[in-house]
Amino acid sequence: MKIRIVLTLFFTLQLSITIKAQTKPVKYPSTKQVNQEDNYHGTIINDPYRWLENDSATEVKNWVEKQNTTTNEYLKKIPYRDKIHDRLTEVLNFERYSSPVKVGEYYIYAKNDGLQNQ
Repeated sequence: MKIRIVLTLFFTLQLSITIKAQTKPVKYPSTKQVNQEDNYHGTIINDPYRWLENDSATEVKNWVEKQNTTTNEYLKKIPYRDKIHDRLTEVLNFERYSSPVKVGEYYIYAKNDGLQNQ
């Protein structure tokens, strides 16, 4: 048992060192800040990212697209990503049911066939 724990820790550390050696710092797109102050009962709250709350604005959509591109570029470089995806798919592919709940005279429940979206 102790040997198993030690070996697991060793390989985890080795993997971590290998990943760190292979990765460069990610260059994130810049995020603008605005001068937004709110006064809540005499307390001034700065909110420089308020502009991001309007998710239907073109500027916000462009910012999200740049962030997603940066993230996906990084994730594509992970060499074992497909193995993790395949394993998670294998583990999560089973039929599931929620507990039934009585609504009026009927009992209802949720069902997932396996890899079905929630």
